[in-house]
Amino acid sequence: MLARFRLLLWLGLLIMVSACAPWRALVVFDNKSECGGAIAIRLTNERTGEVIRESVPEGERREIEVKADDWYAYIVDFTAAGRTADNFRCTSLQEGRLRIPQGSVPQVFVLQSQRQTAVPSATATP
Repeated sequence: MLARFRLLLWLGLLIMVSACAPWRALVVFDNKSECGGAIAIRLTNERTGEVIRESVPEGERREIEVKADDWYAYIVDFTAAGRTADNFRCTSLQEGRLRIPQGSVPQVFVLQSQRQTAVPSATATP
């Protein structure tokens, strides 16, 4: 009986400790673009000025740990990917701010590109 009580006590303590453990504050960038290369990411902590630079190769995901509850300015630079074999180039920049509250789930950014297709224009004939 005492052994069972000890076991339940240990299990209860383990559950409490795991529930109180700090979660990692994560930002996830998932590169699903067709830009032909790695997309550059820059996160700047607005409180401390710390700058985090990463690149996310095409088809890959990158998890970046940030300080919980701090505001970050971010820039996603699609131009860093260069040109594809068929001379296509992504030219987009995305900017914004984010904050990951303590204990929340990761914030995921799916990086996508849109290929521009030429649209024939009607020209007037005299």
